[in-house]
Amino acid sequence: MAQKLKGKAAVITGAGSGGIGRAIALAMAEEGASVVVNDIARGPDGKSIADKVVDEIKKAKGIAVANYDTVATMQGGENIIKTATGNFGRIDILVNCAANYTRTPALEVTEKEWDTFINVHLKGHFSCSMAAVREMIKQKSGRIINFSSRAAASGGGNIAYGTVKAGILGFTSGLSNEVKGYGITVNAIVPSADTKLFPGPRPKIPGGLPSSMWLEPDYIAPVVTYLGTDEARDVTGRYIYASGGDICIYAKTLELASESSIFIRKMGKWTVDELIQTIPQVLGLD
Repeated sequence: MAQKLKGKAAVITGAGSGGIGRAIALAMAEEGASVVVNDIARGPDGKSIADKVVDEIKKAKGIAVANYDTVATMQGGENIIKTATGNFGRIDILVNCAANYTRTPALEVTEKEWDTFINVHLKGHFSCSMAAVREMIKQKSGRIINFSSRAAASGGGNIAYGTVKAGILGFTSGLSNEVKGYGITVNAIVPSADTKLFPGPRPKIPGGLPSSMWLEPDYIAPVVTYLGTDEARDVTGRYIYASGGDICIYAKTLELASESSIFIRKMGKWTVDELIQTIPQVLGLD
């Protein structure tokens, strides 16, 4: 292991659920990052699921602390980032992975359900990112990785969920433009994986992408980890589909055919080192 994140502090929200967030926390810790594992939920035994992931990281000789604040308030977002700066003295990487989901027909979505999606997803990204950016500007470096969804284009079984995921794409583009002069990158992952929120077979992928060959959450973790490295300094404002060995870097939205989307497939799990070689090459950045 090359320890590409050694000396860096990472925050992963929603990282205790046993899904994508947990996989990212474990992968970043393995690459040498000191990790804040954020989650508000508790397991059937009453123990925080964030603590369980911290225990996993420590058992593997990594460094991690838990945080139990909600992303859905500005104070919660600030507290989450303060957990990193208070314990590790800095915040280098923020992964906005906290999420919720219920399948509800549009005409049955209540105001309460709508507001819950807005608060967890859009406000959650905003609250954590604003607190993180203030610290990253001081350092003149940082990485923010947001989580959107194919539901931004397809609805995803809940109009509120599809709406907030589309909003996260706009948030990513706008924030990336404002902070790139400080050495901060902002990108959005569009994942497909078998998780507690989305178990079972995947629906047909909008845009003609082939079906993924593997749906384990840990296939997505290397892509997110790569975006946290120094080598990804020139990759920003991008929407990146990740599932199994598949990666699609989408063409920039609302631009007149200045570029095409780029699809690459590996027969197996990517490594961070492979992505360091591959992504800049396909984007013409090397």
